[in-house]
Amino acid sequence: MPWADWLLLGLVTLVAAGAQGATGFGFALLVVSFYLAILNSTAAVQLAITGSLAISLALAPGLWRVSPRGLLIRLCLGTLVGLPLGILAYRSASLEAIKVVVACLIIGFAGYLLLVRRPGGEAAAGTHAVADLGVGLVSGAMATGLGMPGPAVLLYLQATGAAKQATRATTLSLFVFSYLGALALQAGLVGIAPGIWLAAALLAPLALLGAIGGHLLSRRLDERVFRAAVLAILLAAGAYTLWSAIVF
Repeated sequence: MPWADWLLLGLVTLVAAGAQGATGFGFALLVVSFYLAILNSTAAVQLAITGSLAISLALAPGLWRVSPRGLLIRLCLGTLVGLPLGILAYRSASLEAIKVVVACLIIGFAGYLLLVRRPGGEAAAGTHAVADLGVGLVSGAMATGLGMPGPAVLLYLQATGAAKQATRATTLSLFVFSYLGALALQAGLVGIAPGIWLAAALLAPLALLGAIGGHLLSRRLDERVFRAAVLAILLAAGAYTLWSAIVF
């Protein structure tokens, strides 16, 4: 792979991880989009899974104890069912189809965050057991198929009025579970090329550095500025991904 591509991958990883650390979301959405553009291969999803797993493993230990235990268990059970469904979709989908789905998800998610403001309430007080399982299933399928289990869970928790801390703790704890499962299924049923493992090893330190840096910066800078910047990047990334899928 050319050095220019390596530099782009490193820059995207660092910026996306910084956005994740500062705002609590954005890494997978950003890197999947840009990795697809840089690598022009569905292996971009596998690379995104490894980076997301590294960040989740680093951040989840300090948060999982405050996540609503029943909700988390039900989401994990649903994820178990969704993971193999997602890998089936990944194996049969074309690169162009994945680009279109990723672009639409990113634009839709960014649009929702831009237009909707729902104050946080009690920790996931409005969730329902059947809905929890269903959201977990969708999240698991998106983890293995697209490398992004977050949107379904984040939208669901926000819609039910979950508090900010509970949302962050629940999503990060679930991500450890779903990304580990997604990586295992990708490696066992699809196969991960040595070049992807190498790229993952090289990019993981940048992902961790960006996440820590974003977390530290969020204490000093206005979070609204970070949020606006991430939303702008999400919309631009989604639009470019959709354009590249249609034009190319």
